[in-house]
Amino acid sequence: MNVKKTLAEHVYGELKEQIVSGRLKYGDRLPSMNSLCVFYNVGIRTVKDVMRRLKEEGYIRTEERKAAAVIYKAAPEDSGIHSVLQRKTSILAVHETIYILIPLLLSFSASLFDEEELRQMTRRITTLRRRHPKASEQACRNCIYTMLERSHNLLFRDLFSSLETYARLPFFQDHGRFLELVQEYNEFDSTAWVMGSIPSRDAHEITRRFRLMFKAVSSAIRRYLDEMHIRYGDVLEETSVEYAWAAERGRDHYYTQIVRDLINKIGTGFYKEGAFLPSEAALARQYKVSVSTVRRALSMLGELGFSKTLNGKGTVVFLQSDSSTFQCMKNKTYRRDTMLYLSGVQLMAIAVHPAALLAFDHIDRQTIQKLRQRTSRTGSIPLADLTRCVIDNQTLKPMKTILQELEKLMNWGYYFSFFSEGPSHADLLTKYSLTALEHLAGGRKDAFASSLSECYCHILSFVRDFMSRCGLPEAAGLLTPGIVSI
Repeated sequence: MNVKKTLAEHVYGELKEQIVSGRLKYGDRLPSMNSLCVFYNVGIRTVKDVMRRLKEEGYIRTEERKAAAVIYKAAPEDSGIHSVLQRKTSILAVHETIYILIPLLLSFSASLFDEEELRQMTRRITTLRRRHPKASEQACRNCIYTMLERSHNLLFRDLFSSLETYARLPFFQDHGRFLELVQEYNEFDSTAWVMGSIPSRDAHEITRRFRLMFKAVSSAIRRYLDEMHIRYGDVLEETSVEYAWAAERGRDHYYTQIVRDLINKIGTGFYKEGAFLPSEAALARQYKVSVSTVRRALSMLGELGFSKTLNGKGTVVFLQSDSSTFQCMKNKTYRRDTMLYLSGVQLMAIAVHPAALLAFDHIDRQTIQKLRQRTSRTGSIPLADLTRCVIDNQTLKPMKTILQELEKLMNWGYYFSFFSEGPSHADLLTKYSLTALEHLAGGRKDAFASSLSECYCHILSFVRDFMSRCGLPEAAGLLTPGIVSI
Protein backbone atom coordinates (compact mmCIF):
# COMPACT_ATOMS: atom_id res chain seq x y z
CA MET A 1 0.00 0.00 0.00
CA ASN A 2 1.30 3.43 -0.91
CA VAL A 3 1.37 6.02 1.87
CA LYS A 4 0.63 9.38 0.26
CA LYS A 5 0.16 12.88 1.58
CA THR A 6 -3.45 13.83 2.17
CA LEU A 7 -5.58 15.33 -0.57
CA ALA A 8 -5.70 18.60 1.39
CA GLU A 9 -1.88 18.74 1.42
CA HIS A 10 -1.80 18.09 -2.31
CA VAL A 11 -4.33 20.81 -3.18
CA TYR A 12 -2.68 23.25 -0.77
CA GLY A 13 0.76 22.59 -2.25
CA GLU A 14 -0.41 23.12 -5.83
CA LEU A 15 -2.29 26.36 -5.11
CA LYS A 16 0.56 27.75 -3.01
CA GLU A 17 3.07 26.92 -5.75
CA GLN A 18 0.93 28.75 -8.32
CA ILE A 19 0.82 31.82 -6.08
CA VAL A 20 4.49 31.86 -5.10
CA SER A 21 5.65 31.13 -8.65
CA GLY A 22 3.65 34.08 -10.02
CA ARG A 23 1.24 31.99 -12.06
CA LEU A 24 -1.49 33.51 -9.86
CA LYS A 25 -0.51 37.14 -9.30
CA TYR A 26 -1.52 39.71 -6.70
CA GLY A 27 -5.21 40.56 -7.17
CA ASP A 28 -6.02 37.48 -9.26
CA ARG A 29 -9.13 35.54 -8.32
CA LEU A 30 -8.95 31.83 -7.59
CA PRO A 31 -11.56 29.53 -9.14
CA SER A 32 -14.71 29.07 -7.07
CA MET A 33 -14.67 26.41 -4.37
CA ASN A 34 -17.06 24.27 -6.41
CA SER A 35 -14.72 24.54 -9.41
CA LEU A 36 -11.77 23.51 -7.25
CA CYS A 37 -13.76 20.52 -5.98
CA VAL A 38 -14.37 19.37 -9.56
CA PHE A 39 -10.82 20.04 -10.78
CA TYR A 40 -9.09 18.29 -7.88
CA ASN A 41 -11.82 15.66 -7.44
CA VAL A 42 -12.14 16.39 -3.72
CA GLY A 43 -14.95 17.33 -1.34
CA ILE A 44 -15.98 20.82 -0.31
CA ARG A 45 -14.62 20.28 3.21
CA THR A 46 -11.14 19.61 1.82
CA VAL A 47 -11.25 22.80 -0.26
CA LYS A 48 -12.48 24.85 2.71
CA ASP A 49 -9.60 23.54 4.83
CA VAL A 50 -7.12 24.50 2.09
CA MET A 51 -8.59 27.99 1.66
CA ARG A 52 -8.54 28.57 5.41
CA ARG A 53 -4.86 27.60 5.58
CA LEU A 54 -3.91 29.81 2.62
CA LYS A 55 -5.77 32.70 4.24
CA GLU A 56 -4.11 32.18 7.64
CA GLU A 57 -0.68 32.13 5.99
CA GLY A 58 -1.34 35.39 4.14
CA TYR A 59 -1.62 34.13 0.57
CA ILE A 60 -5.28 34.91 -0.14
CA ARG A 61 -8.22 37.05 1.02
CA THR A 62 -11.70 35.57 1.22
CA GLU A 63 -15.03 37.41 1.13
CA GLU A 64 -18.63 36.27 1.43
CA ARG A 65 -20.08 35.17 -1.93
CA LYS A 66 -16.88 36.11 -3.79
CA ALA A 67 -13.99 34.06 -5.16
CA ALA A 68 -10.83 34.26 -3.05
CA ALA A 69 -8.24 36.82 -4.19
CA VAL A 70 -4.44 36.54 -4.09
CA ILE A 71 -2.84 39.07 -1.70
CA TYR A 72 0.66 37.58 -1.68
CA LYS A 73 3.45 39.92 -2.80
CA ALA A 74 7.14 39.16 -2.76
CA ALA A 75 9.15 41.77 -0.88
CA PRO A 76 10.62 44.39 -3.28
CA GLU A 77 14.17 43.38 -2.39
CA ASP A 78 13.37 39.71 -3.07
CA SER A 79 13.32 39.28 -6.84
CA GLY A 80 12.84 35.55 -6.43
CA ILE A 81 16.05 34.83 -8.29
CA HIS A 82 17.61 32.98 -5.36
CA SER A 83 14.62 30.62 -5.21
CA VAL A 84 14.88 29.96 -8.94
CA LEU A 85 18.66 29.41 -8.80
CA GLN A 86 18.11 26.89 -6.00
CA ARG A 87 16.04 24.84 -8.48
CA LYS A 88 18.08 25.61 -11.60
CA THR A 89 18.77 22.02 -12.67
CA SER A 90 15.23 20.75 -12.09
CA ILE A 91 13.66 23.83 -13.75
CA LEU A 92 15.79 23.31 -16.85
CA ALA A 93 14.84 19.61 -16.88
CA VAL A 94 11.14 20.57 -16.82
CA HIS A 95 11.64 22.94 -19.74
CA GLU A 96 13.41 20.16 -21.65
CA THR A 97 10.42 17.90 -20.96
CA ILE A 98 8.01 20.58 -22.19
CA TYR A 99 10.09 20.91 -25.38
CA ILE A 100 10.02 17.16 -26.02
CA LEU A 101 6.46 16.23 -25.02
CA ILE A 102 4.03 19.16 -25.19
CA PRO A 103 4.34 19.83 -28.97
CA LEU A 104 3.25 16.22 -29.57
CA LEU A 105 0.14 16.76 -27.43
CA LEU A 106 -0.61 20.03 -29.23
CA SER A 107 -0.22 18.62 -32.75
CA PHE A 108 -2.53 15.74 -31.84
CA SER A 109 -5.09 18.08 -30.24
CA ALA A 110 -5.02 20.41 -33.27
CA SER A 111 -5.90 17.50 -35.55
CA LEU A 112 -9.23 17.18 -33.70
CA PHE A 113 -10.51 20.68 -34.56
CA ASP A 114 -13.57 20.86 -36.78
CA GLU A 115 -13.89 23.53 -39.47
CA GLU A 116 -15.67 26.08 -37.26
CA GLU A 117 -13.10 25.67 -34.49
CA LEU A 118 -10.32 26.15 -37.02
CA ARG A 119 -11.93 29.39 -38.23
CA GLN A 120 -12.16 30.67 -34.66
CA MET A 121 -8.55 29.72 -34.01
CA THR A 122 -7.45 31.42 -37.24
CA ARG A 123 -9.13 34.67 -36.13
CA ARG A 124 -7.35 34.48 -32.76
CA ILE A 125 -4.02 33.86 -34.50
CA THR A 126 -4.54 36.91 -36.73
CA THR A 127 -4.87 39.17 -33.67
CA LEU A 128 -1.56 37.89 -32.26
CA ARG A 129 0.40 39.74 -34.94
CA ARG A 130 -1.00 43.08 -33.76
CA ARG A 131 -0.23 42.61 -30.06
CA HIS A 132 2.69 43.54 -27.85
CA PRO A 133 5.07 40.54 -27.44
CA LYS A 134 4.08 40.02 -23.81
CA ALA A 135 0.34 40.17 -24.59
CA SER A 136 0.96 37.89 -27.55
CA GLU A 137 2.61 35.32 -25.27
CA GLN A 138 -0.42 35.33 -22.94
CA ALA A 139 -2.79 34.93 -25.88
CA CYS A 140 -0.63 32.06 -27.18
CA ARG A 141 -0.81 30.39 -23.77
CA ASN A 142 -4.62 30.69 -23.79
CA CYS A 143 -4.70 29.08 -27.23
CA ILE A 144 -2.54 26.22 -25.96
CA TYR A 145 -5.00 25.51 -23.16
CA THR A 146 -7.89 25.64 -25.63
CA MET A 147 -6.14 23.09 -27.83
CA LEU A 148 -5.40 20.72 -24.95
CA GLU A 149 -9.01 20.89 -23.76
CA ARG A 150 -10.21 20.06 -27.27
CA SER A 151 -8.60 16.63 -26.96
CA HIS A 152 -11.21 15.61 -24.31
CA ASN A 153 -8.31 14.00 -22.45
CA LEU A 154 -8.65 14.53 -18.68
CA LEU A 155 -4.87 14.76 -18.21
CA PHE A 156 -3.43 16.89 -21.04
CA ARG A 157 -4.26 20.32 -19.61
CA ASP A 158 -3.46 19.30 -16.03
CA LEU A 159 -0.05 17.97 -17.06
CA PHE A 160 0.90 21.12 -18.97
CA SER A 161 -0.33 23.31 -16.11
CA SER A 162 1.82 21.43 -13.59
CA LEU A 163 4.91 21.62 -15.86
CA GLU A 164 4.36 25.31 -16.53
CA THR A 165 3.90 26.10 -12.83
CA TYR A 166 7.08 24.32 -11.77
CA ALA A 167 9.01 25.88 -14.67
CA ARG A 168 8.36 29.36 -13.18
CA LEU A 169 7.65 30.84 -16.61
CA PRO A 170 5.74 33.90 -15.22
CA PHE A 171 8.84 34.81 -13.18
CA PHE A 172 11.06 34.85 -16.26
CA GLN A 173 8.52 36.69 -18.40
CA ASP A 174 8.61 39.61 -15.96
CA HIS A 175 12.29 40.23 -16.74
CA GLY A 176 13.16 42.17 -19.87
CA ARG A 177 16.53 40.47 -20.26
CA PHE A 178 14.81 37.10 -20.63
CA LEU A 179 12.59 38.41 -23.44
CA GLU A 180 15.67 39.75 -25.22
CA LEU A 181 17.32 36.34 -25.04
CA VAL A 182 14.24 34.65 -26.50
CA GLN A 183 14.25 37.03 -29.45
CA GLU A 184 17.95 36.32 -30.05
CA TYR A 185 17.16 32.66 -30.80
CA ASN A 186 17.45 32.84 -34.59
CA GLU A 187 15.29 29.85 -35.56
CA PHE A 188 12.25 31.13 -33.65
CA ASP A 189 10.18 33.76 -35.48
CA SER A 190 7.23 34.73 -33.24
CA THR A 191 4.30 33.22 -31.37
CA ALA A 192 2.05 34.24 -34.28
CA TRP A 193 4.29 32.25 -36.64
CA VAL A 194 4.09 29.22 -34.35
CA MET A 195 0.30 29.41 -34.00
CA GLY A 196 -0.01 29.96 -37.75
CA SER A 197 0.78 26.28 -38.31
CA ILE A 198 -2.43 25.11 -36.60
CA PRO A 199 -4.93 25.68 -39.47
CA SER A 200 -2.81 23.41 -41.70
CA ARG A 201 -3.45 20.37 -39.45
CA ASP A 202 0.04 19.27 -40.50
CA ALA A 203 1.20 17.36 -37.40
CA HIS A 204 4.88 17.48 -38.33
CA GLU A 205 4.88 21.22 -38.99
CA ILE A 206 2.86 22.02 -35.85
CA THR A 207 5.23 19.91 -33.77
CA ARG A 208 8.30 21.48 -35.40
CA ARG A 209 7.21 25.08 -34.79
CA PHE A 210 6.12 24.54 -31.19
CA ARG A 211 9.38 22.77 -30.47
CA LEU A 212 11.29 25.74 -31.87
CA MET A 213 9.31 28.05 -29.60
CA PHE A 214 9.86 25.93 -26.48
CA LYS A 215 13.54 25.50 -27.45
CA ALA A 216 13.92 29.27 -27.68
CA VAL A 217 12.37 29.64 -24.22
CA SER A 218 14.53 26.87 -22.75
CA SER A 219 17.70 28.29 -24.27
CA ALA A 220 16.87 31.80 -23.02
CA ILE A 221 16.21 30.53 -19.49
CA ARG A 222 19.50 28.64 -19.43
CA ARG A 223 21.45 31.72 -20.56
CA TYR A 224 19.55 33.98 -18.15
CA LEU A 225 20.22 31.69 -15.18
CA ASP A 226 23.89 31.46 -16.13
CA GLU A 227 24.07 35.26 -16.08
CA MET A 228 22.27 35.43 -12.73
CA HIS A 229 24.61 32.77 -11.33
CA ILE A 230 27.57 34.99 -12.14
CA ARG A 231 25.82 38.04 -10.68
CA TYR A 232 24.68 36.45 -7.41
CA GLY A 233 27.53 34.00 -6.89
CA ASP A 234 27.21 30.42 -5.78
CA VAL A 235 23.69 29.46 -4.72
CA LEU A 236 23.30 25.97 -3.26
CA GLU A 237 20.71 23.94 -5.17
CA GLU A 238 17.89 22.19 -3.31
CA THR A 239 18.09 18.71 -4.80
CA SER A 240 15.22 17.51 -2.60
CA VAL A 241 12.67 19.71 -4.41
CA GLU A 242 11.81 17.99 -7.68
CA TYR A 243 8.94 18.20 -10.14
CA ALA A 244 5.86 16.27 -9.01
CA TRP A 245 2.57 15.46 -10.72
CA ALA A 246 -0.44 13.50 -9.47
CA ALA A 247 -2.30 11.83 -12.34
CA GLU A 248 -4.51 9.93 -9.89
CA ARG A 249 -5.66 13.04 -8.02
CA GLY A 250 -8.59 12.09 -5.83
CA ARG A 251 -8.18 8.32 -6.35
CA ASP A 252 -5.52 7.54 -3.77
CA HIS A 253 -7.83 6.24 -1.02
CA TYR A 254 -6.74 2.89 0.41
CA TYR A 255 -9.87 1.09 -0.73
CA THR A 256 -9.38 2.20 -4.37
CA GLN A 257 -5.79 0.94 -4.25
CA ILE A 258 -7.09 -2.42 -3.05
CA VAL A 259 -9.68 -2.52 -5.84
CA ARG A 260 -7.05 -1.81 -8.49
CA ASP A 261 -4.77 -4.51 -7.09
CA LEU A 262 -7.58 -7.06 -7.01
CA ILE A 263 -8.61 -6.21 -10.59
CA ASN A 264 -4.98 -6.68 -11.65
CA LYS A 265 -4.89 -10.11 -10.00
CA ILE A 266 -8.23 -11.13 -11.48
CA GLY A 267 -7.40 -9.94 -14.99
CA THR A 268 -3.94 -11.51 -15.01
CA GLY A 269 -5.25 -14.84 -13.75
CA PHE A 270 -3.96 -14.86 -10.18
CA TYR A 271 -7.58 -15.16 -9.05
CA LYS A 272 -9.44 -17.33 -11.59
CA GLU A 273 -13.04 -16.77 -12.67
CA GLY A 274 -15.36 -18.70 -10.40
CA ALA A 275 -12.81 -18.89 -7.58
CA PHE A 276 -13.37 -17.28 -4.18
CA LEU A 277 -11.26 -14.37 -2.99
CA PRO A 278 -9.55 -14.66 0.43
CA SER A 279 -11.78 -13.84 3.40
CA GLU A 280 -12.28 -10.24 4.51
CA ALA A 281 -10.06 -10.87 7.53
CA ALA A 282 -7.30 -12.35 5.35
CA LEU A 283 -7.46 -9.42 2.91
CA ALA A 284 -7.35 -6.96 5.84
CA ARG A 285 -4.15 -8.62 7.07
CA GLN A 286 -2.69 -8.74 3.57
CA TYR A 287 -3.28 -5.05 2.84
CA LYS A 288 -2.75 -3.91 6.44
CA VAL A 289 -6.12 -2.13 6.62
CA SER A 290 -9.32 -2.49 8.61
CA VAL A 291 -12.04 -4.98 7.69
CA SER A 292 -14.39 -2.04 6.97
CA THR A 293 -11.92 -0.74 4.33
CA VAL A 294 -11.81 -4.21 2.74
CA ARG A 295 -15.63 -4.35 2.70
CA ARG A 296 -15.75 -0.99 0.92
CA ALA A 297 -13.22 -2.26 -1.63
CA LEU A 298 -15.18 -5.48 -2.21
CA SER A 299 -18.39 -3.49 -2.61
CA MET A 300 -16.76 -1.36 -5.32
CA LEU A 301 -15.28 -4.47 -6.95
CA GLY A 302 -18.77 -5.97 -7.11
CA GLU A 303 -20.30 -2.80 -8.53
CA LEU A 304 -17.65 -2.85 -11.26
CA GLY A 305 -18.72 -6.37 -12.18
CA PHE A 306 -15.58 -8.24 -11.13
CA SER A 307 -17.08 -10.14 -8.20
CA LYS A 308 -20.20 -11.06 -6.27
CA THR A 309 -20.44 -11.56 -2.51
CA LEU A 310 -22.54 -14.57 -1.48
CA ASN A 311 -23.98 -14.62 2.03
CA GLY A 312 -22.14 -17.08 4.23
CA LYS A 313 -19.83 -18.21 1.41
CA GLY A 314 -17.55 -15.32 0.46
CA THR A 315 -16.76 -13.29 -2.66
CA VAL A 316 -16.60 -15.10 -6.01
CA VAL A 317 -14.62 -13.76 -9.00
CA PHE A 318 -16.14 -12.73 -12.36
CA LEU A 319 -14.61 -11.42 -15.57
CA GLN A 320 -15.93 -8.42 -17.50
CA SER A 321 -19.23 -8.75 -19.36
CA ASP A 322 -21.41 -6.37 -21.36
CA SER A 323 -24.19 -6.46 -18.78
CA SER A 324 -21.91 -5.69 -15.80
CA THR A 325 -20.25 -2.86 -17.70
CA PHE A 326 -23.61 -1.34 -18.65
CA GLN A 327 -24.60 -1.44 -15.00
CA CYS A 328 -21.48 0.20 -13.56
CA MET A 329 -21.49 2.89 -16.27
CA LYS A 330 -24.64 4.26 -14.62
CA ASN A 331 -22.45 5.41 -11.74
CA LYS A 332 -20.92 8.87 -12.23
CA THR A 333 -17.76 8.01 -10.27
CA TYR A 334 -17.05 4.89 -12.31
CA ARG A 335 -17.68 6.74 -15.55
CA ARG A 336 -15.07 9.32 -14.61
CA ASP A 337 -12.62 6.65 -13.45
CA THR A 338 -12.98 4.87 -16.78
CA MET A 339 -12.41 8.13 -18.68
CA LEU A 340 -9.36 8.79 -16.51
CA TYR A 341 -8.03 5.31 -17.31
CA LEU A 342 -8.56 5.83 -21.04
CA SER A 343 -7.01 9.31 -20.81
CA GLY A 344 -3.95 7.77 -19.16
CA VAL A 345 -3.63 5.15 -21.90
CA GLN A 346 -3.96 7.81 -24.61
CA LEU A 347 -1.34 10.04 -22.97
CA MET A 348 1.00 7.07 -22.51
CA ALA A 349 0.60 6.20 -26.22
CA ILE A 350 2.03 9.63 -27.02
CA ALA A 351 4.56 10.04 -24.19
CA VAL A 352 6.15 6.58 -24.38
CA HIS A 353 7.52 7.29 -27.88
CA PRO A 354 9.92 10.14 -26.95
CA ALA A 355 10.58 8.47 -23.59
CA ALA A 356 11.70 5.27 -25.33
CA LEU A 357 14.02 7.26 -27.60
CA LEU A 358 15.60 8.88 -24.53
CA ALA A 359 16.05 5.56 -22.72
CA PHE A 360 17.18 3.45 -25.67
CA ASP A 361 20.94 4.09 -25.48
CA HIS A 362 20.99 3.36 -21.75
CA ILE A 363 19.50 -0.15 -22.04
CA ASP A 364 22.38 -2.63 -22.10
CA ARG A 365 22.56 -6.19 -23.41
CA GLN A 366 22.27 -7.69 -19.93
CA THR A 367 18.98 -5.85 -19.36
CA ILE A 368 17.66 -7.04 -22.72
CA GLN A 369 18.56 -10.63 -21.82
CA LYS A 370 16.66 -10.32 -18.53
CA LEU A 371 13.68 -8.93 -20.45
CA ARG A 372 13.73 -11.97 -22.74
CA GLN A 373 13.72 -14.30 -19.75
CA ARG A 374 10.83 -12.50 -18.00
CA THR A 375 8.68 -12.21 -21.11
CA SER A 376 9.05 -15.91 -21.90
CA ARG A 377 7.29 -16.92 -18.69
CA THR A 378 3.65 -18.04 -18.76
CA GLY A 379 1.31 -15.25 -17.68
CA SER A 380 3.91 -12.51 -18.14
CA ILE A 381 2.92 -9.06 -19.45
CA PRO A 382 5.77 -8.04 -21.78
CA LEU A 383 4.49 -4.48 -22.23
CA ALA A 384 4.58 -3.91 -18.46
CA ASP A 385 8.19 -5.14 -18.36
CA LEU A 386 9.21 -2.99 -21.34
CA THR A 387 7.53 0.09 -19.89
CA ARG A 388 9.27 -0.44 -16.55
CA CYS A 389 12.58 -0.76 -18.42
CA VAL A 390 12.00 2.56 -20.19
CA ILE A 391 11.13 4.19 -16.85
CA ASP A 392 14.18 2.74 -15.07
CA ASN A 393 16.50 3.98 -17.82
CA GLN A 394 14.96 7.44 -18.09
CA THR A 395 17.57 10.17 -17.49
CA LEU A 396 15.15 13.12 -17.75
CA LYS A 397 13.60 13.16 -14.26
CA PRO A 398 10.32 14.99 -15.07
CA MET A 399 9.67 12.55 -17.92
CA LYS A 400 10.32 9.69 -15.53
CA THR A 401 7.83 11.18 -13.05
CA ILE A 402 5.16 11.47 -15.76
CA LEU A 403 5.64 7.86 -16.87
CA GLN A 404 5.54 6.60 -13.27
CA GLU A 405 2.24 8.39 -12.69
CA LEU A 406 0.75 7.05 -15.92
CA GLU A 407 1.94 3.55 -15.08
CA LYS A 408 -0.24 3.66 -11.96
CA LEU A 409 -3.28 4.16 -14.19
CA MET A 410 -2.49 1.34 -16.59
CA ASN A 411 -4.19 -1.40 -14.51
CA TRP A 412 -3.08 -4.32 -16.70
CA GLY A 413 -5.67 -6.62 -15.16
CA TYR A 414 -8.48 -4.41 -16.45
CA TYR A 415 -7.40 -4.97 -20.07
CA PHE A 416 -6.80 -8.70 -19.64
CA SER A 417 -10.12 -9.20 -17.80
CA PHE A 418 -11.73 -9.16 -21.25
CA PHE A 419 -9.95 -12.43 -22.03
CA SER A 420 -10.97 -15.63 -20.25
CA GLU A 421 -7.41 -16.95 -20.23
CA GLY A 422 -5.78 -13.73 -19.02
CA PRO A 423 -2.32 -12.86 -20.43
CA SER A 424 -1.25 -15.27 -23.13
CA HIS A 425 1.34 -15.36 -25.90
CA ALA A 426 -1.51 -15.60 -28.39
CA ASP A 427 -3.14 -12.23 -27.69
CA LEU A 428 -2.37 -9.28 -29.95
CA LEU A 429 -0.95 -7.06 -27.22
CA THR A 430 1.66 -9.68 -26.32
CA LYS A 431 2.56 -10.10 -29.98
CA TYR A 432 2.99 -6.34 -30.45
CA SER A 433 5.05 -6.15 -27.27
CA LEU A 434 7.37 -8.96 -28.30
CA THR A 435 7.88 -7.21 -31.63
CA ALA A 436 8.98 -4.11 -29.69
CA LEU A 437 11.42 -6.26 -27.72
CA GLU A 438 12.92 -7.60 -30.94
CA HIS A 439 13.39 -4.04 -32.22
CA LEU A 440 15.14 -3.18 -28.95
CA ALA A 441 17.41 -6.22 -29.19
CA GLY A 442 18.14 -5.44 -32.83
CA GLY A 443 19.20 -1.86 -32.10
CA ARG A 444 16.31 -0.30 -34.03
CA LYS A 445 15.60 2.75 -31.90
CA ASP A 446 12.77 4.39 -33.89
CA ALA A 447 11.03 1.06 -34.51
CA PHE A 448 11.25 0.23 -30.79
CA ALA A 449 9.67 3.55 -29.77
CA SER A 450 6.95 3.29 -32.41
CA SER A 451 6.11 -0.30 -31.43
CA LEU A 452 5.67 0.63 -27.78
CA SER A 453 3.35 3.45 -28.77
CA GLU A 454 1.36 1.08 -30.99
CA CYS A 455 0.86 -1.25 -28.01
CA TYR A 456 -0.86 1.50 -26.02
CA CYS A 457 -2.83 2.56 -29.09
CA HIS A 458 -4.12 -1.02 -29.28
CA ILE A 459 -5.24 -0.95 -25.63
CA LEU A 460 -6.93 2.42 -26.12
CA SER A 461 -8.83 1.30 -29.23
CA PHE A 462 -9.86 -2.04 -27.73
CA VAL A 463 -11.15 -0.77 -24.36
CA ARG A 464 -12.54 2.52 -25.73
CA ASP A 465 -14.67 0.79 -28.37
CA PHE A 466 -16.02 -1.67 -25.81
CA MET A 467 -16.90 1.12 -23.38
CA SER A 468 -18.52 3.20 -26.12
CA ARG A 469 -20.86 0.28 -26.81
CA CYS A 470 -21.55 -0.33 -23.13
CA GLY A 471 -22.90 2.97 -21.86
CA LEU A 472 -19.97 5.41 -22.10
CA PRO A 473 -20.43 7.24 -25.45
CA GLU A 474 -18.02 10.04 -24.45
CA ALA A 475 -15.19 7.50 -24.62
CA ALA A 476 -15.45 7.69 -28.41
CA GLY A 477 -14.03 11.22 -28.23
CA LEU A 478 -10.63 9.86 -27.10
CA LEU A 479 -9.20 9.12 -30.53
CA THR A 480 -6.18 6.93 -31.19
CA PRO A 481 -3.11 9.12 -31.80
CA GLY A 482 -0.71 8.73 -34.68
CA ILE A 483 3.07 8.80 -34.32
CA VAL A 484 4.89 12.08 -34.91
CA SER A 485 8.67 11.92 -34.68
CA ILE A 486 11.03 14.81 -35.40
